[in-house]
Amino acid sequence: MRLRRIDLAGFGCLHDFSTDLGPGLNVFHGLNEAGKSTLQQGIAALLYGFYDGDRARQEESARHERFRPWDGGVYRGSLEYEMDDGRDFEVRRDFTTADVPTQLIDLFSGQDIASSFGRSRHGNVPFARRHLGMSRTVFQSCAFISQGEIFHVAENGPKEIADAIAALADTAGRDVSATKAIERLKTALSRIGSDRARTAELPKAREALAAVTKELEAIDDARGSLSGRAAELDGLQEQLTMLNERVESTEYELIRARIVELSGRLEAIESARESLAKANEAKRAGERYANFPVDQRDEVMSLYGRWERAQESVVATRIAFTETQEAIASAERTEFEVLRTSVGGLSGGQIASLEQIAYAREDSWLVRSFRSVTGLIAFAAKYVVRLVLRKSVPPREKDDADALNVSRDDALSLIERHRRYLGLAPVIERLAEAQVRLDAEDAALAAVANRLVALFEAAGVHSEADIVVSFDEFVSACRQRENYERAATAAAEMKGRCDLLLRDRTLEEIESELQGYERRAADKSEGDMTAGRGRKRGSSRDLARELDRLREQRTNLELKAERLREEVRLTMAQHRSRAEVEEEASYWQSRVVALDRAREALRIAAQTIEEAMVSVYRDFAPAVTTFLSDGIERVTAGRYTRAHVDPATLSISLLLPETGQVITDPPVSHGTRTLAYVLMRIGLAQHMSAVGEPVPLILDDPFVDVDSERLPRMLDYLAELSNRIQVLIFTKDQAILDWFDSRGHDDRHRLHRLSSLLPAATL
Repeated sequence: MRLRRIDLAGFGCLHDFSTDLGPGLNVFHGLNEAGKSTLQQGIAALLYGFYDGDRARQEESARHERFRPWDGGVYRGSLEYEMDDGRDFEVRRDFTTADVPTQLIDLFSGQDIASSFGRSRHGNVPFARRHLGMSRTVFQSCAFISQGEIFHVAENGPKEIADAIAALADTAGRDVSATKAIERLKTALSRIGSDRARTAELPKAREALAAVTKELEAIDDARGSLSGRAAELDGLQEQLTMLNERVESTEYELIRARIVELSGRLEAIESARESLAKANEAKRAGERYANFPVDQRDEVMSLYGRWERAQESVVATRIAFTETQEAIASAERTEFEVLRTSVGGLSGGQIASLEQIAYAREDSWLVRSFRSVTGLIAFAAKYVVRLVLRKSVPPREKDDADALNVSRDDALSLIERHRRYLGLAPVIERLAEAQVRLDAEDAALAAVANRLVALFEAAGVHSEADIVVSFDEFVSACRQRENYERAATAAAEMKGRCDLLLRDRTLEEIESELQGYERRAADKSEGDMTAGRGRKRGSSRDLARELDRLREQRTNLELKAERLREEVRLTMAQHRSRAEVEEEASYWQSRVVALDRAREALRIAAQTIEEAMVSVYRDFAPAVTTFLSDGIERVTAGRYTRAHVDPATLSISLLLPETGQVITDPPVSHGTRTLAYVLMRIGLAQHMSAVGEPVPLILDDPFVDVDSERLPRMLDYLAELSNRIQVLIFTKDQAILDWFDSRGHDDRHRLHRLSSLLPAATL
C-alpha cells in the first residue's frame, strides 16, 4: 500500500490541511505543535477509525473527542491510497458524530464499496484489515516507530531491544510476549502443584475433600441415633403443613369477606356522600332564609285573616254607604242642612205655638203683619246668634213662654218646613251612621295593615305594591325556611352516617385497605386453597375468630416442634449442619476437578505457545538477521560488519572488529542501539507484511540520538528502502531537512513543510 493524498478539513490542530504524498520517501518537517503527531493519528483514524467494535469504549470515545478540531469547525477527512495490484481507493470519514459515516470509493468505478466489507456502528468498516491483512494493533506495531518507544528500549540496553522485538513478533503488542506468557503459565502450574507437592493448591484441595467426607459420615451416624425424634418431628411437620394450609385458606376467606364488607361500606359511604351533597346543595340554596322569622308566621296568618275580613267588611260597608248616599239627592242633603239650621232647633212648645197661630182665626191684617214681622225678627236674631257662637241649639222642651210671635203665614211656613225636616232626618241619620261605621272599619283595616306591614318589613319581604304580594312572599319564605331546616337536618344526619361509616378514618385509607386486601387475594390463588374448599363462608368477625384459633393451634405445634428440634440440636451441636458440610464437600470436589483440568490446560497451553514461539522465531530471525547485518554495516560505514539475531531469544550479537569476537548484548553506544532497534523494527514490519500488502513505514523523529555522520547514511538507506515500501518521516530536525535539500529534486521523494501548511494561529 502507498498513500497518495491526504485531506483533513478539520482534525485536532489541523485545519483545511491537504497534501500529495510521493511513492517513496516523504519528510514532514515542522516545529513542535505544528501537527506532526496529529497528522500521524489522522492517517490511522482514516484507515481504521476510532472504534474497534459496535460498542464504544471509554478510551475510544476519549480519543475521538481529543482530536475534535480546535477551531470548532468540521471534523472530517479523506485518504487516497494505492494497492500493490494497482487498485486505487479513497476513504472518506466524517468524525463529527460518534456514528462516523464512512465511504470507501473505488477510484476506477467511482462507486462507494464500503457496504461490501460489512458496515457496523461508529464507522467500523473493516476495509483496512481486508486490504492490509492486519488489525489496527498489528498495523500500528508494524508501521509506526515513535521517538518515545526508541528511547525506552535504547536506554535500557540490548536485552530490552530483544524483549521489545520479541513482544512485537509474538503478539504485535509492545507490552506482552510469548515468553512472558509461558512464564506466567509455568507460575500458575507451580501454584496448582503435583500430587507430591503437599503445600500446593491441588493436594490441599484433596486433603480438604477427604476431611469433609469423613465429617459427613460422622453426621450420618449422629442422625441415625435420633431417628425416633426425627420421626416425631416429621409428624409434627406434617400437622403443621396441614394446619398452614387451613390457615392459608381461612386467611383467604377472611380477605374475601373483608373485601365484600369494605366494598359494601364504600358503596354506603358513596351513597351517603351523594345524599349529603344533595342536602348541602339544598341547604346552600335556602341558606338566605336560615334566619327568617318563621316564629311570626301564626301572628301574620291571623292578622292577614283579620285584614282580609276587615277589607271585605269595608267593601260591604262602603257599598251600603254608597247605596244610601246615592238614595239621597245632593239637593236634599243641602236642603236638610238648611232646614236643620233653620227649624231643626224648634222645640215642641214652639211647634205647638206655631200650630196654634197657624190654625187659629184670622186677625186683622195689621195684627198679622205685626206678628209676622216680629216673629221673623226674633227668628233672625236667634239665627245670627247661633252663627256667631257656632253651635246648634239643642232641641229642648220649652214652655209656653217660648212661644213664637209670628204671623200665621210664617207659622204655616215654619210648620211646613219643620215637617220637611222631620221627613228627611231619618234618611240623613242612616247616612251618617253608615259614614261612622265606614270610618271605624277603615281605621280597623289600617291598624291591621300597619301591623302586617311592620311585620313584613321586619322580615325583609315588604312590598310597596301590595300586602297580598308581601304576604305571598312571607309564606314562600316560611316554606323556604322549612326546606332549609329539613335540608340542614338531612345534611346533619348524612354527615353523622358518613362519620359512622368512616369510623375516624379517611375514604382514602379505606380504599387503600381494600386495595391491599385485593392484592393479597390476587396473590393467594383460590385454586390453591384446597383446605378451604366446601367450607361455608361466614362473616369477617367469625372468620377472624377462626383464624385466631388456628394460629394459636399452629403456635402450639410450632413450640412443640421447636422443643424437639432443640433436643436434636443439642445432640447435633458438636456437628455442623449437613447442608453446610455437603456444600463444602461439593465445593472441594469441584475445586479438585477444576484444578486437575486447569493443570492440564496450562500444561497444554505452555507447550503449544512454546512450539508456536519457536516456529515464529525460527521463521523471523533469519530475515531480521539479514536485514540488520546489511543495514548496520552500511549505516556504521563498516564499523560493524556482522550482526546476528538468536532464533530462540531474538537477542542481538555483533562482531566487534577490535577483538574479532561475536558478543551477545554488546556494550555499544545509545545511538548504535537506536539504529539496531530501528533496523530490526523495519525488518519486522517487512517480515509481517511479506505475505500480504506492504504497509508504509511511519517514523516519528526516531534519529534524535544518531550522530551527524551516521544520520545521512541512515537516511540514504531509507531512501533506497522506499523503492520497495513507502516511508514517512516526521521530524523537526534541521539536519534531516538539510539532507533532503542536498539530494535535489526527485518526484518519488517529497518534502512537506508543515509550518507553511498550518494557519498562523496553530504554528
